[in-house]
Amino acid sequence: MVTTKQMAIYVSNIIKNIKKNGDNIVLKYIKKFDGVDLFKTGYKVSQETINDAVNRVPKSLKDVIKSSYSNILTYHKYEYSKIKKKWTYTKNGLTVGQFYTPIESVGVYVPGGTFAYPSTVIMTVVPAIIAGVKRIVMVTPPKNMNDSVLFTAKLCGVNEIYSVGGITAIAVLAYGTETLKKVNMIVGPGNTYVNEAKRQVFGSVGIDSLAGPSEVAIVADKDVPTDYAVADIMAQIEHDSKAKAYFFCNSEEKISEIKNMLQKKILKQLKIEHCSLDEAVKKVNDIAPEHLEILVSNYEKILKNIRNVGAVFVGYQTPTSSGDYWAGPSHVLPTNGTAKFSSGLSVITFLKRSTYTRINKNNKKAYKIIADFANAEGMQYHKKSAEIRI
Repeated sequence: MVTTKQMAIYVSNIIKNIKKNGDNIVLKYIKKFDGVDLFKTGYKVSQETINDAVNRVPKSLKDVIKSSYSNILTYHKYEYSKIKKKWTYTKNGLTVGQFYTPIESVGVYVPGGTFAYPSTVIMTVVPAIIAGVKRIVMVTPPKNMNDSVLFTAKLCGVNEIYSVGGITAIAVLAYGTETLKKVNMIVGPGNTYVNEAKRQVFGSVGIDSLAGPSEVAIVADKDVPTDYAVADIMAQIEHDSKAKAYFFCNSEEKISEIKNMLQKKILKQLKIEHCSLDEAVKKVNDIAPEHLEILVSNYEKILKNIRNVGAVFVGYQTPTSSGDYWAGPSHVLPTNGTAKFSSGLSVITFLKRSTYTRINKNNKKAYKIIADFANAEGMQYHKKSAEIRI
């Protein structure tokens, strides 16, 4: 069992090595960790490789991915339209305000483990595009470099793609090499090593979050179809052995039905509890889950009291998987209780807020207040910079 300290040192050594030795060590790490020799071709994916992959994707799958892309694009366009990009107000000779500008370059990490994730390409890239990010770089482990992932990247307009994953990918995005110019921000989910690498490079670049194992909380009443609840629980457990599911229900009979349909090994990753719906709301707000399903007939009553959650899915007919693939909002969400203070990936993630100030040259009262405050703190040149304008 690797300790947190041991992992931090391990990750740090790899990052330092990449900063010092650049592409040569990157290629060695790719061969070591992924078993792929890219010394001849390099790790930047060629346009020819992308085009060949696109041609191999069946039309039926292309149509599925395009439908998802369309919904997610529409959602984030609407989100962007609701952001007040610039505002000011003037009072007593002082004009102040705010304006937004997009981050100039973003690195998108698309994980590759048990499954390939073209959905993550859409969910991370589309809000960045709508925000106005000029340069979007995609990195993903060689084993995840499959046709559907490359087709989705091209559909989203991403042409700068690199076959590199894990700690190596995060280090290259953060510090750059001859092959890959560094970016300003890194987004996208990954394993514990990717998270540790993101944590260590933060400050040199921005990051979206440190995503932990996926989690869902389900609040259900006696009328929820049993097979719906079981399928949604199993969909959560399917992620990996660390995925978590919570099931809160006001019917002991329904809980018994569900338990009887689940294998015993599943119960290790599932917390199932009989409680009132009001108690369930309190438990959800304390857990602050990544996903919340409200599978009750009167879901509005539950929803109005929810304070801490990444994404909510309401009604018997709305599974979490709708948000994973198709509905619109990004599926990159806060985990491990961080929904108490953070939000999921969105257009806002890729926008920087700056403030605007202009003082009228005749505003002597303002300059005197600034000078007096600076004097109180002993900042004499701060004082002078105000007084000289009177």
